Amino acid sequence: MNMKFRDSENELIRIFRFFSGGVALVFMLLQVAPGPLGRIDPAGRRAMFLFSLTYGVIFIYLIVPGLQGLMKSFYLPPVLIAASVIPIAIINAKYRQLMSTGGSINTLDDTMTVTILLIFPLITTAWKYRFSIVFLFFVVMGFLDPLLIILVNESFTPEIYNAFNASLVRILALGAVGFMITELRDRQRYERRQLEEANRKLEDYAKASERLAASRERNRIARELHDTLAHTLSGLAIQLEATETVIDPNNDQLKTMLDRARTTVRDGLGETRRALKAMRSSPLEDLGLTLALGRLADDASGRDDVAVTTDLPVEIPDWDESLEEGVYRIAQEALENIVRHAHASESFIKLTGDMTFLKLEIRDNGRGFYPPHVPDDGRYGIRGMKERAEALGGKITIESQPGKGTHIMFLWGAES
Repeated sequence: MNMKFRDSENELIRIFRFFSGGVALVFMLLQVAPGPLGRIDPAGRRAMFLFSLTYGVIFIYLIVPGLQGLMKSFYLPPVLIAASVIPIAIINAKYRQLMSTGGSINTLDDTMTVTILLIFPLITTAWKYRFSIVFLFFVVMGFLDPLLIILVNESFTPEIYNAFNASLVRILALGAVGFMITELRDRQRYERRQLEEANRKLEDYAKASERLAASRERNRIARELHDTLAHTLSGLAIQLEATETVIDPNNDQLKTMLDRARTTVRDGLGETRRALKAMRSSPLEDLGLTLALGRLADDASGRDDVAVTTDLPVEIPDWDESLEEGVYRIAQEALENIVRHAHASESFIKLTGDMTFLKLEIRDNGRGFYPPHVPDDGRYGIRGMKERAEALGGKITIESQPGKGTHIMFLWGAES
């Protein structure tokens, strides 16, 4: 369950707790109130006492610590049923007592009282369950009223007719309120999901922008170092080479010093070039996996007379960077083999997956080979692709026959 939805549900239960305690207190005060309220008939007093007792028990039930965690999904139904059925039963018990003593029945006032008491169980039910359950529940509650009166009176009286009409009005009113609440709830959940999705995309965009800015800065620094430090060291190495031609060939000490200086400069230049190469970002960092694979396909098409088509998703899940790097390197090695060895005219790259799995497929219509007969010397990069796939926790399969092309498939995750 979504954490925000759980918080709103807990807030609703907290309000229901206060509602139950308030109703119990109001009916308790009505029983002991002086003045006109003190002349309530015995049936009315008995109904008020039962209302106080019912909502008092509901209040105690809702404040018991740890009960919600213990009962989980069975926590609310007993409260909702009790808060819906018992008020109707109490009013009908009042009718029965009044009929037995010949007292007058005020159907309208009692119907209003029951309707008001049913409002909050309706709100809670509509927030928790779908509308069909809400409507069915309150249809049953609505017709329970006249049904109990018929069972008590054993005949169709004007009171039953009035109660029946009042029940229809109650069903329509409560049904309309329940429908609006469920619609608002569903709309809120939909908008929350949309907002969460928009936030996720915004975070992904921010991360991608940050990576792109960092890679561009590294590339800028690498270019400046190449134009300054690397060129300076290269010029110094050339000058040292030229110096050796003008010094006294018999000066062994100076020649030794020049050889050491030249070696130091060459080693420094080599280290500088390696550092610059490591500093430069890969296409994967600049473009993302999908665009980087597309560029690989374009480069392969430009190097040889092979048409490379792609089936790549517009948006990809937030895979781990090491996984994306591995997929890129496998595709790079496979396309290199197609260009150098397959003599293919067509090739195809397809990438699919979600957060639980990833599948990369590369096909060509080249000359093919027998995979078991390929020497395991790294000449075709097959060993490197397999080792990279194993390091990522996936597996790679290679299907090929002479004259029938090659199919390479890398699987990671649920399907691997």
